[in-house]
Amino acid sequence: MSDSTINGTSFTPERLRLAGFGALAGLCGWLLTDVLAEDLGGTRLHLVLTVLAGVFFADALAMAGQMRARAAVAGAALVALPVAGLALWASLRFASVEDMLRSPHQMLAVLLLAALPVPFLIARGIGAGSRDYPALFLAAWNIVVRYAAAWLFAGVVWAVVFLSDTLLSLVGITAIDWLISEVELVPWLLTGAALGLGLAVVSELAELVSPYLVLRLLRLLLPPLLVVMVIFALALPFRGLSGLFGTFSAAATLMAIALGGVSLISIVVDQTEAEAAHTPLMRGAARAMALLLPVLAGLAVWAVLLRIGQHGLTPDRVAGGLAALVVMGYALLYAASVLSGAAWMDRIRQANIAMALVVMAAAALWQTPVLNAEALSARSQLARFQDGRIPVVQLPLHEMRWDWGRPGAAALAELGAVTGHPDQAALDARLAEVNAATGRYAASSEPAGAPALDALRSSLTILPEGRELPDWMLDGLQQWETDGWMEACARTDGAGLPGCVLVIGEFLPAAPGEEALLFLNGGGDSVIRQGFVSSRGTEYRASAIFVAPAVDPGAEALFAALHAGDIRIGPASVSALHIGAAEVLLLPWP
Repeated sequence: MSDSTINGTSFTPERLRLAGFGALAGLCGWLLTDVLAEDLGGTRLHLVLTVLAGVFFADALAMAGQMRARAAVAGAALVALPVAGLALWASLRFASVEDMLRSPHQMLAVLLLAALPVPFLIARGIGAGSRDYPALFLAAWNIVVRYAAAWLFAGVVWAVVFLSDTLLSLVGITAIDWLISEVELVPWLLTGAALGLGLAVVSELAELVSPYLVLRLLRLLLPPLLVVMVIFALALPFRGLSGLFGTFSAAATLMAIALGGVSLISIVVDQTEAEAAHTPLMRGAARAMALLLPVLAGLAVWAVLLRIGQHGLTPDRVAGGLAALVVMGYALLYAASVLSGAAWMDRIRQANIAMALVVMAAAALWQTPVLNAEALSARSQLARFQDGRIPVVQLPLHEMRWDWGRPGAAALAELGAVTGHPDQAALDARLAEVNAATGRYAASSEPAGAPALDALRSSLTILPEGRELPDWMLDGLQQWETDGWMEACARTDGAGLPGCVLVIGEFLPAAPGEEALLFLNGGGDSVIRQGFVSSRGTEYRASAIFVAPAVDPGAEALFAALHAGDIRIGPASVSALHIGAAEVLLLPWP
């Protein structure tokens, strides 16, 4: 039997070592989640221990097989200690750890700080140096591919366990089920050991399980994505930007596509000139993509800035602005590299190293008072309220109370000290409502209060002119509904007209009473439609659809017509099939 066959089927010392290390990781996970959580759960000590153990074991396993074991353990500890310290520092801006964990931005910063230094440590560990791009590139993609393969193996192990339990249960043996369900430590140990063993085997078969196949396949996505980006850029002058900047999701889409382009360009450039794509199609597509990136990045930055100008800062917008700047950094460096001449690929490689360091620095600053998104947001919203740019009803009081930590609580206290405001009664009512809430969404699930209904009456455009918001609609409105309606009303068009219109009329002649159709600007060019039928009592909500044409005309055109009074109530442009007393309507879509 050959050595390769023996190595492929036996438990070598390295496999046993990594399986044991993975089991130790599982043991720590069990201790932190099931044992220590009973006494330390929710404390900052528990947060530090969890981040410390999670980062240490994840990074050590990621480096295993790519460098010496002791160096991997030391490197993992070198990353885990400062990351845990920064997480502790960031938690101090919140009253509790639970409040911090509700912030996805803090968790993302921790993940970035845990993951990005690892390729640099591997490059140094193998003697290549922390600026050796081939070593960094290969280390990063090895981590992705090997971890994916190892987790796939762990999933297969669990599939075998469940199938074995099912088979044995047919003859009355339930030992496996008892171990898994009753001994809480077993799933942790099994998963950790399987993951470690999978990583060991994958590392041994580095020539077979390598990132090259994945990278070659991903290269094929560059030309199609370039075509989409070119079509988008060519359509912009004709389509206009009004629908592009209506929602924050537009900026997120632009950034996601731009980052996808960055990734594909890096894959085409690869680690060295010898490994890079050589076909004119791929090289030309990469160069064209790099030159288009500043367009998408610029639009993303503009979209975020417009949202901030319209609605002020929130932690989401601070994070979005920072992400947009990172994307812009990549875009400008890539475009400059392409324009620099023949060595453009090498300059892109060096740009990737520089931007990785920038992202690590930004993630670290996010955890410190230097970049306290909650404090920035609280100051922004207070300033906008004090100078009259936002009314009481649009103050993000729930977010201040439940999501913005200590800065949010301080902002609420400052608002509570306000006296003599023109809308003082509404402010006091909203503050009392928020402070009395027992949970993040408790107030939203309650009936809308008088301040919210008054604000809705003053903001909602009601047609025909002269009509008022019907009492039968107000009686059943929930707070979350009025919040959503007011958010839509705040989305104004170029003429400053609100994005919320209610049309009252006899839409169902066979039903007693009146009906209403509500149109809300959903952001961008989307329209939210809802019907209301007074004869249904408390179950008065109904659906509203477009029949002719059978597609949404878009928010810009629809609200322009509504505010211009270009409406009439009449029979629908469809016919029904009458079968006895029944009617069958053919809807004009698949």
